[in-house]
Formats: sequence, C-alpha cells, structure tokens
Amino acid sequence: MITKSLIRIVTLLALIGGLSSAVVAEENSALLNILVKKGILSHDEAKSIRSELDSDMKAAVLEHTTSGSPTRGVVVYGRSHVQHALIGTDAAGVEQTNHMFLRRLRLGVQGKVGENWDADLFYDFAAGTFDKAYVRYKDSYGDTPLEIYAGLRKVNNVNEEWRSSGSLVALERAGTTRYFVESNNGRRLGAGSYRVGVFVDAHTNNRKMKSQGTYWGFAVTNPERAVKSADAASAGSAVNNKQAFWGDVGYSGTFRDNKFRVGAGVGFLPEQGGRRISGSDDLTVYNAYAVADFGKLDFMAEYLHSTIENGAGAGQDADPWGILLESTYFTSDALQLVGRISYVNSDDRGIKVSDGVRSAPSAFTGDNLTELYLGMNYYILGNDLKIQAGYVRGWVEKNGVEEAADGLRSQIAINF
Repeated sequence: MITKSLIRIVTLLALIGGLSSAVVAEENSALLNILVKKGILSHDEAKSIRSELDSDMKAAVLEHTTSGSPTRGVVVYGRSHVQHALIGTDAAGVEQTNHMFLRRLRLGVQGKVGENWDADLFYDFAAGTFDKAYVRYKDSYGDTPLEIYAGLRKVNNVNEEWRSSGSLVALERAGTTRYFVESNNGRRLGAGSYRVGVFVDAHTNNRKMKSQGTYWGFAVTNPERAVKSADAASAGSAVNNKQAFWGDVGYSGTFRDNKFRVGAGVGFLPEQGGRRISGSDDLTVYNAYAVADFGKLDFMAEYLHSTIENGAGAGQDADPWGILLESTYFTSDALQLVGRISYVNSDDRGIKVSDGVRSAPSAFTGDNLTELYLGMNYYILGNDLKIQAGYVRGWVEKNGVEEAADGLRSQIAINF
C-alpha cells in the first residue's frame, strides 16, 4: 500500500521538476521567438525545435542512478487539468451542466533499466485508473526501430486516441471517437482505448511524423476495455475469456516541405458485441485516417466503421460508422484556433448527445449524432502550461425528432 508520506515525497519531486522545466521552457521559447523574428529560423523550424526541447526537458526532470544497479534513471511526470463545463439542453425537464472539476489529475513514474528496457506507470487520481502500466523493450530489427510492450496501454485503433490527452487541441475527443472507444452502455461500442496485452510497434517515430516511411503494429489483448484499476487486475470471466486481435499500418512522408501521415487499422473483439455484452456476439472495428501538417495549419480526417452481431437487438446486426474532420491554425506562436465536426450513424443501435459530448445533459435516444466544436488555445509556456476554451454543440435525430445540447467548455492545463 502506498503511504501518505511516499505520495507527498513523489508529489514534491514532481512539482520541483515541473517548476524548473517550466522556467527553462520559457527561456527556450523566448530565444526561439527572437530567432524567428530575425529570419534565422522559420516558424516550422522553431515549432519542431520547441517540440524536441519539450521532450528533452521532460526526460531530464529527475535522474537517479544506484551504484551497481542496472537501473539507469527514473523520471517523474504528471498532468493536471482543471475544467469548467457550462452546457445546456433543449430537452424538457433536464438541468444544464454548470460545474468545475478536475478532469485529469495524473502522476507517472518511468524507470529505465539497462540499455533496452523501461517501465512506465501513469495513474489518474481523478478517474481512479491507470493511463499506462507496462514494461517495454526497445531495439532495432535491421534498420527498423521496434518496441514491444507487455501490460496496459491504448491499442493502435482510432487515430485521435493516439494523441495524448495532454495535447488535445479541442479539450475533449470527438463524439465519433467517444462513441466507438468508450465502454459499451448499450449504445457506445467499447471498441478501442485501454487494453491489457502484448503490443508490437515498428518505426514508432513515424506515428509522430518525426521520420518518414512505413510503420505498422499489432497486438493481442484482453477483449474488454480496462476502465478501472480493478479491470486491469481482473482474471476475467465467461464473457471476456478470449483474446482480441489488433493490427494497423501507415505511411508518414513529406510533400513540398509539408508533413503528412495516412493509415488504417482493424480490431477483432470476439464475443464483445450485442446490445449488451453477453459473451456470444462478435465485434469488428475498422478505421482509416489522414493527417497533414502545413506549419501553422494542421488537418486531420478519420473514418470509422464497425460490424456488430446483434448490435441493434436480438437477431438484428448493426454497422455503425462515423467521420471526423478537424483543423487548427496558429495565428501566432501562442494562439491557436480550432475547428472540428464529427458525425456518427448508429445504424439503429441508438445514440444520445451525452454519448458523444462529454458532460452534456441528454434524454432522447436518436439514431445519429452531429457534433461541432469551435475554440482557441493560448499556450503560456508551450504545451506545458495553456488555457483552452471553446463552444460545443451536439444534436441527435431520429424519425424527424431532434434533441440538442450546446455550451462552453474551458480548461487550464499543466503538463510537466
């Protein structure tokens, strides 16, 4: 059991590391801004250098070496996001959401052991679950960088899920992503996100558009999404006693000095379909995406599709699908504009506004959901300290009946 004293010590170390890295990050940012103004660096070059420096700073928060031990170092890092949601609905008799809350409160420790091994534990005290808990082996197969994971992490399915919650430009993931990956509630699919298993990734830097070429990955995991810590430690039951299989492939490259990435993936989850999981119906999910980086302007598009045995009811299969379009634009080094639209067709399985728009009140179950987000991000110290705010609107429709919810969402976020 973790003692209160240990928690205080780890938290103090994290705060010290976060404060020191923030000061250096501010100095780095000021220097890069000067170099851009003098024409020595382009905006794109400064953006790339800033990203590399941020990564290096996080890796240097805390180093510890024990004499005679193969342990090379320990890194403490964390994330704290304080959010406010003011979202109302036109549903009769349903109260609006008007609340401040800790959206994320995460603390992590990464240990490096020897040349090729490390372990990463990242716990979310706000949600009561692990964001990461794995052992990793890193090496190269010929010229191909290779990483093998054992433990809990996200599967390579649904591109928006690959973006860390600390780097989300629209505060929350799109309604399409939430409908496909979050836990099955009779409407959502639970077909992605956190799983316990074995994962293999090749050419991992390509996924972050830091290098060019083909990348691929596959995984064998438990079929159920690990929502809470108890789920990750569970020995299973009759309804999740088979493995799920995941695979993806993509290509990252450049076009006229602009970066792009395209790819596709598939996941097969045996006996995880049905309106409610009963251990007899299969679920398969597919995705295809494209990402482009034009310097100040970024763009992402993704298509999701699934086949669910008895997904709309007994004897009635369902093929829900969805699409997501998102774009961002930097008006300056500190201010970023964000626009996103997503759409889900549940194919008679059903969907509520709350299934796609987090914190939104809702009552009516429709057949399709449209979500719109318009917002801005102000980067005080790069991505390490920022303020985000935006307007969100979601509406569902079925047989000419419509219900909508809309409002404002804001957040102050620190990542150290």
